[in-house]
Amino acid sequence: MAGRRKSYDIKAVVQYSRMQDYSSYQPSELGTFSISEDGDFINCNKAKIPTLLDYKLPLNLNEGYKGTEGKDKARETIFPQWEKGLKWIHGSKEGYGSVSSVDIIASRGILKDIGYTNHNQYNNPWKFEACKFKGKVYLRKVDEEEDENEWCIQNSYWGRKFEEYVIQQETGTKATYRMLKGTIGKKTVLLSAEVDAISSDGKYMEIKTCFANKIGVKVPQAWWQSYLGKVDTLYYGLKTKQGMVYDKPTEISMTNALTKYVKKDTANEMIGFTGDVLDWLYGALPDKDETWILEYTGGRQIFLRSTGEKFLPNWYLQFIEGKKEEELVKQVEALTLSHPVN
Repeated sequence: MAGRRKSYDIKAVVQYSRMQDYSSYQPSELGTFSISEDGDFINCNKAKIPTLLDYKLPLNLNEGYKGTEGKDKARETIFPQWEKGLKWIHGSKEGYGSVSSVDIIASRGILKDIGYTNHNQYNNPWKFEACKFKGKVYLRKVDEEEDENEWCIQNSYWGRKFEEYVIQQETGTKATYRMLKGTIGKKTVLLSAEVDAISSDGKYMEIKTCFANKIGVKVPQAWWQSYLGKVDTLYYGLKTKQGMVYDKPTEISMTNALTKYVKKDTANEMIGFTGDVLDWLYGALPDKDETWILEYTGGRQIFLRSTGEKFLPNWYLQFIEGKKEEELVKQVEALTLSHPVN
């Protein structure tokens, strides 16, 4: 029944620093998948990860910018990534063999927002959809229009444009993701995490842009996001307010980021808070194919309410209900993300 509501009371931040040491999170990589330029799923454990390009400065991040026209295009990947993550689970031997021990299935970006709640100076709200079915909690982003001004839209475009300049995607590939399994709190999580690039010496890179005078503010959240995704190095293009990059990008190893920009207590607080929220969420959700909204609007509470709607696509339900593998393969191959198989 829609309208049911539960809440989580946020504790004093210092309490979370004692719940879990950040270093105990050591995720293992189960495999990778890619998304083609046409939005198709490519399940391959040896998927081509983008590499860094040689390029000449300065870089003009405004090239090709068309204002708000590019916004919907950027939002197209919210649900495709979610359903393709499910497709990886049953299509990959590693995923199929490991999912029985998993409690939480989500994207890295969702846990990034949850974990950074107590350290976001602007108290930015977040909202996700959740469901627990057969002992596993699924989390996904809410597909709704974000209220962004022109400046935010332009900065988002600059970030994507910088990536275009500095990385080389495999022909026909739009993005590549790693599937990672680790322990946060008392729960085993399975995360899909986009890989921006890999360096010539095999280090995973997180590509970002930042104003030079804001890097100390931006690194802590980027560190947390990258730590969840088992990234080695933050790679920053230092932009001007005019959208130009004149200087060589700044590279910050995860170790140096922790030493210079992120306190150990802060790192422990972020993972401790994330784990406590996930533990609470796991216990609060009924085991039923039902959509619940998990939402933070500011203040000291997180709310959970039911919409009464179904959550999981039919093809995935048929998979976990034990459909024959030959039948499943045919359904998965025929899958279109906008119209799930009935």
